[in-house]
Amino acid sequence: MLQSVPQTLVSLPVEQVGSPEAGPQISLLAGSVMLLMFDVDTRVWSAGRLEPACGPALAPLAALRLQREDGGTRLLFAFRRPAQMQTLSLFAGRVGQSVEVALDPVDDFSPTEPERLLAGLTPAAQVSLMTTFLETWPSIFRMRTSRRFVALLHRLVRASAPVEPPLVRAVARLDAATALIEGGLPMGCDAIGTLYCVSPDGMRRISGAPRYGAPGARGLRRFYLALETAGIGADTFIVLTGPNWFAVRRIEMPGDLASLTRWWRSLGKPDPVLREHAVALASSGAPAAQAAAVEMQLQCPLPPRALSGGPHLPSADIDLALATDRGMLVGGWLRDPLGMVTGIDLLAGDAALPLGAVQHTFSGIVGKGDDATAVTGFCALVAADVAVPMLQPRFGVALKSGERHVLVPPPQPVDVAERRSRALKAIPPQFLTGDAIARCLAPALAAIHGELMATQGAPRVVTLGTRLKAPRVSIVVPLYRVLDFLRVQVGAFAADGFVREACEIIYVLDSPEQADGLEHLLRGLHLLYDLPFVLVVMARNAGFAAASNAGAREARGDVVAQVNSDVIPTAAGWLSPLLAALEGEEFGAVGPKLLFDDGSLQHAGMYFAPGPRGQWLNHHFHKGMPRHYPPATVARNVPAVTGACLLMRRTLFEEVGGFTEDYVIGDYEDSDLCLKVRAKGFEVGYVPQAELYHLERRSMSVNADHARGAASAYNAWLHAQRWGDVMATLMTPDAALSASGQLEAECAA
Repeated sequence: MLQSVPQTLVSLPVEQVGSPEAGPQISLLAGSVMLLMFDVDTRVWSAGRLEPACGPALAPLAALRLQREDGGTRLLFAFRRPAQMQTLSLFAGRVGQSVEVALDPVDDFSPTEPERLLAGLTPAAQVSLMTTFLETWPSIFRMRTSRRFVALLHRLVRASAPVEPPLVRAVARLDAATALIEGGLPMGCDAIGTLYCVSPDGMRRISGAPRYGAPGARGLRRFYLALETAGIGADTFIVLTGPNWFAVRRIEMPGDLASLTRWWRSLGKPDPVLREHAVALASSGAPAAQAAAVEMQLQCPLPPRALSGGPHLPSADIDLALATDRGMLVGGWLRDPLGMVTGIDLLAGDAALPLGAVQHTFSGIVGKGDDATAVTGFCALVAADVAVPMLQPRFGVALKSGERHVLVPPPQPVDVAERRSRALKAIPPQFLTGDAIARCLAPALAAIHGELMATQGAPRVVTLGTRLKAPRVSIVVPLYRVLDFLRVQVGAFAADGFVREACEIIYVLDSPEQADGLEHLLRGLHLLYDLPFVLVVMARNAGFAAASNAGAREARGDVVAQVNSDVIPTAAGWLSPLLAALEGEEFGAVGPKLLFDDGSLQHAGMYFAPGPRGQWLNHHFHKGMPRHYPPATVARNVPAVTGACLLMRRTLFEEVGGFTEDYVIGDYEDSDLCLKVRAKGFEVGYVPQAELYHLERRSMSVNADHARGAASAYNAWLHAQRWGDVMATLMTPDAALSASGQLEAECAA
């Protein structure tokens, strides 16, 4: 149990330790650090000075002025032991006392007595003394590892505490090396500044901010902190400091600590604020502690709460609350027929953070059939310091009457890929404006996608057959779930003599759950066509860019040909004109003519044009025109080519960093790569002499996140943020590309 302490600070009267000496007293703080203490009978209003009578000044030198309860002043000076005998002049303020002190470094000085330091000091002076000994002087004189100083500090802490210091107790295990500590402070101890753990053997600052809980019994306010358990013994103290107070607590460490989940269940009546504190503390610790926070929330979920007010009163619900290191992405709906709601807030501890400042609203419907009701949907990004593993944050609907109704969403997903999927569904595509992306979606989505990419493990590489030692071309084909075209594509590759003799084929599987089936299929095709393959299996789904880059890292060829799994050559020899275009210094990347399966044009180079909402979008020249449409038969420089079939010298591909991997799932990585090539001073070429079929987007159609359009809209926005000015320059009427007559009327439109 926590004990009530009527006074946090203890003032020791002079008579407890004997009357002060008439003159300055010198003692040892640490091995080579001296302490000079001088009591002055009157109030000293300015800092004292300690100067050698001759010779260089003492350096480093630290001074501290402390008020005594009898109206006098205690002056403390810390300095390193001089190498030779010196006479020191001590000035107690500008017009105060001055004395001379003879210091012989060979004398045997006694250790500093903590009781003597504390004797007769005012409470405020005790705070200043403790703060100085904990923070300032150990840093100036590098005494944190000094056994003498640590022993002195431990005695000072013990002497400043009541006869029996109150306890703080370890209540749960966060991980093998960290425990959750519960303690109590008087209500007057407001903001906790710094915390130190002090034992006879060492001192250390406790990192991480403690969290206050609800007020407890006997006027105490509970606090919680995470503490490393190494070195904690029966005589270990925690020292807490604030703006004008400090408190000492003894640590009680039970031998068998409960898990975070078991501790939470033992509390009986759940306290959601305490739950948030515990999750926040655990989330700032080691991976095991973060896992403990997630486990507690999943095993002990809060009941979801919505507001249902019927036909006239407000109704609201929160179904999305994804905590990221860029803020919390929140989504839900509100119905307020009589205008009674003043706002919705994120409740974080004692704070209420409004959603309105960064909120995007849109019309929506909840319910079905006769129960369908029109509501206002919303998505907001709240810049809050919320623990990233927080799965059920609380929200409050504030009414004009002053009432607040609490909303609790269902547990949010833990898997980072599912979190990204939920973020992409935060705003329906038809309401996904550039402003909504920039203010709400982009920061959170970038954080989640970055987290997903950071969790990628190393891919697994399988070689089927004997690889060419020095291939001319490495054909890299990313695969995601759809394997329907693989047999046809491999058959076309096998029928091409140049591919068989001078190329290696690298398949990259971005849906690793299909690895066994794909490996079996490729082994059969290898036996059938006597064609070697390299299979790269991603550790988890990472998207087009990451998969393509993984394949390129396995490449040995001078040229890397990025080819989609739904791209099929119309005939053998398709690589020759593309390689010829790369022979010179003009082009850094080239792409072929691509056809739909009905023979019409799918791709004859790409250009950029503003979309209906003014955002820059990628477009294909002459899309849907006949195969031999005259403008599409001319080899030329184009703004970009599609990544469905794109060739680059491997050295340049590596120099520009390959495909940029922060685009989500797939889209705009190819034009981004082409613009990076242009930034290096190269052009991008369209080569119509090479023709291939492209069964456009059939390899991506099974990805529901992409089909909704949110990923593509986000990628377009991100692409425009990076390259908007460049695209505007490329597409101006007087730009070289336009002036040459290569952009048809469709481009201008």
